[in-house]
Amino acid sequence: MLIHDILGLKTRENIYFVEESYASLKNNLLSLQYLDNIQKDPDARINGIKDENGNIIGIVLFNPETEETEEFQAIFTNLVSSKPVPNESSRKFSGIVKNLKFDKLYNTTSAEFNNAIIEYYSIELVNRQLCENCHISKEPYEMVYIESRNARLEGLLDKCKLSGNILEICCGNGMSTMPLHKMGYNPLTTDYNKCQICQGLEHQVLDPKRTIVLDATRLSIFFAENEFDTIVGFMLGTIYPFNKSIWEKMMDESVKVLKPGGFIMLTVNKREEIEILKNALEQNGIKGKLIDNTDEKGIYDQWVYVGNKNAS
Repeated sequence: MLIHDILGLKTRENIYFVEESYASLKNNLLSLQYLDNIQKDPDARINGIKDENGNIIGIVLFNPETEETEEFQAIFTNLVSSKPVPNESSRKFSGIVKNLKFDKLYNTTSAEFNNAIIEYYSIELVNRQLCENCHISKEPYEMVYIESRNARLEGLLDKCKLSGNILEICCGNGMSTMPLHKMGYNPLTTDYNKCQICQGLEHQVLDPKRTIVLDATRLSIFFAENEFDTIVGFMLGTIYPFNKSIWEKMMDESVKVLKPGGFIMLTVNKREEIEILKNALEQNGIKGKLIDNTDEKGIYDQWVYVGNKNAS
């Protein structure tokens, strides 16, 4: 893993991020409890991880072997909680850092360390370390991914060139991500369903360094305003009047993190679904159009919305 490279460790050495998920790093509830005790322990063996600006963005605590456990390195970080702006958790973390004495400092960049964090949680998810009592086995590839659908989506994407920093929301198991990769795009892929994400990672359809289990109604909490040039979401749904407020929130959050002039492309199964998304987007400053992409099968990507965020 990339985190082993950053710390100069062999791949067999045990490393654990303290929080249970990438999203949990936003509040660092467990980390702050542990760190409060660690700063009072004069015998704690602590190293720091420093970014390109000289900031400590990670703490590495060495835990020696015991009768119950092998030795391991526990990692704490405020990188996620410090962006797009530092929250209270990040400020508490920084306050604790000032009271610590590090045996060693590891140099990295914020971007590289963030990739390492994302990769760690992806790999641990596939290894069934993040889901208690998981009994779901890997499904055969051909039972999950449909090549004819991918070819159809490639044709649609070929008409709408994507560019820049791309975010894919509701990526599921990565079926729609496959044509993006095939066409040379490298999106950051997100979905709230960790079982679907796990499936895509298992089949190597999703990139472990570019995939996060994340709720699309909370995008602006994790990403900066105007951070992405392009946002895509394929076969979103199912969207009904009774749950449309959730989808409206997703659209609102998507617009917040989309750059002025940025491009958004969404597909669904039914016209009434795309109408809900269209209305939500256009109320938030998107100007675009519906595309009738229906075929005789009537299943995938039947209705499309493409638009751009107002530049003003």
